Amino acid sequence: MSIRVERSNFDVDEGRCQYHVLLKPNSSKEEVSVQTRVPLEVAVSVSENGDLADVSFVLPKKYRSDQALAFLKKQPTVKYVSPRVFLAIPGSSGDSVFNASANLEVDAAGRIVGLDIH
Repeated sequence: MSIRVERSNFDVDEGRCQYHVLLKPNSSKEEVSVQTRVPLEVAVSVSENGDLADVSFVLPKKYRSDQALAFLKKQPTVKYVSPRVFLAIPGSSGDSVFNASANLEVDAAGRIVGLDIH
């Protein structure tokens, strides 16, 4: 049950790339049905070559329930210390830290299934 991270190609014009963090175990981005996207700000650490190393964010009050955190709590590299979520990508180490906008992805059952970082 590992966290899957997909990264888009670097956009030279905008000077950025996009990351999608899949938190639902044993599934792909295409298999996950996203019902709601909740905008939030994240602190992101990336490696020298641009790989995502870790992410931290304040979880909105509505999504602090056991139901919403069901998939997050199954991940051994995710820690929840109310109200903040700390997510580390195994085998990665960050060189740079910055703030970014993101969308928390929630399924129809109210569970957090992913994080789309811009």
